[in-house]
Amino acid sequence: MASEKPPPPTDDWAHYRALSLHKAGFGDQRAEIWPKLLHARPIASDFPEANTEMSPHSDERQIRLDTERSFVLYPVDTPTDKERLQTELHGLLVQIFRKRPGLNYFQGYHDIITVLLLTLPPELQLPCAEQMSLQRVRDSMGSTLEPVLGLLRVMRNLVRVADPEYAELLERTSPLPYYALPNLLTLFSHDFPTLPLIQHAFDYLLCRPPIFVVYLATAIILSRKKDVERLEEEGEEGMLHSLLSALPDLVDDETDVREEEEVVVKEETVPMSVEEEAETQSEDEYVPSVVDHSENPEMTSDDPPAYSEPSNEHEEAEDPSPTPPPPPPRRKPKPKPQILTALLAAADALHESCPPTHPALHLSSIMGPQSTVYTWSQHTKDMPSADEAERMVQRLDLIVYPEPPPPEPEKKPAPRRTQARSVNNTGLLVGAGLVLGVAIAVSVYGARHNSDPARELRRVGQLLGGFVASVAEKIVH
Repeated sequence: MASEKPPPPTDDWAHYRALSLHKAGFGDQRAEIWPKLLHARPIASDFPEANTEMSPHSDERQIRLDTERSFVLYPVDTPTDKERLQTELHGLLVQIFRKRPGLNYFQGYHDIITVLLLTLPPELQLPCAEQMSLQRVRDSMGSTLEPVLGLLRVMRNLVRVADPEYAELLERTSPLPYYALPNLLTLFSHDFPTLPLIQHAFDYLLCRPPIFVVYLATAIILSRKKDVERLEEEGEEGMLHSLLSALPDLVDDETDVREEEEVVVKEETVPMSVEEEAETQSEDEYVPSVVDHSENPEMTSDDPPAYSEPSNEHEEAEDPSPTPPPPPPRRKPKPKPQILTALLAAADALHESCPPTHPALHLSSIMGPQSTVYTWSQHTKDMPSADEAERMVQRLDLIVYPEPPPPEPEKKPAPRRTQARSVNNTGLLVGAGLVLGVAIAVSVYGARHNSDPARELRRVGQLLGGFVASVAEKIVH
């Protein structure tokens, strides 16, 4: 059981990652572990619903609308509890955005904070929500959702590396995996069916770099390959988006699958009611014989039809073993649920075989140096401060790079450029090659020495950021 696991050491991230792959994840230790993973410290007192000393945020109307329809996915016991939790959620959201006015609310953000609210004590809710916003989902809190589309581009490339034929099939109906957008945006909190399952998913994500949400989303898409191929065989490609937008049936562990199978077996052995038996009978099983009115002139057409009793004249000549009636139709079996712990392990394996520095992902040419992909760290001192992180939201150009236009048809060779221009271009190309070489060297060194993967990504981001700045300066001059 999760409660019997020994408390992990405070600085052993590898232990946290291993623990997150077990049944129920961190279990009862979440209130202790999550704040450490988020680099959050408890506050001294409870915050009111809205601090009147702070100016209202421009997104508070949308916040109110979303909180009024919250606690549907993770329902509570009574309407009174629901109203109380909605009030607490609204107060927490308002406090976050009044404290950090540089952040922008996005629909689905309240689902993330709902998970924190239902998991952590009051003194930890605001600091953990603030750190979650600034250091993990900050890219989505700007004026547009372009950074999330950038992650979709990375995910598309990851599927191409993992299974090229499957990727080609998917891209015939959707050039980008838009069906995964809610999962990337809300860290799966909008779609996971139960609170324990999404808490376990948060256990997994919070002890890994932010880019792992792409790996988990990809692992889930890869696991649905048979369903996608079946739709293609049936000519139902138009249903692919609907299929992949919804998560498969999930259970936490293999033992949960066996428990569900036992429940199904019990349901199938329960005798059917009279009503259920009547529904399963075919319409022509009992055919009444109508008496000929011509032989009975006293019977009119308004009289009810008469039914003849079965004749016993030829009973001895009949087959002594009559054909038994067909058995009632069995209920259609439910599809076997997928196991969350297996999907988490598959995401880890995918990261191992195709790390973020893999050249085919093109991560460094999609996400900029101020993306959380590069600024997050296991160590507080290596991350931007809260104020710096809030300001980073304003620099979209340093968070995600625009997707390049498709290549134009080949043209005739252009006239040879001057020598001076050729030297400049050569210098830029050499510089780009140098940065790429350093990035690859950094990633290889990190892999061989079991160092912090996030730190290596951050170093690559800094190198790329410096190179972009130098290129811009040369273009200007």
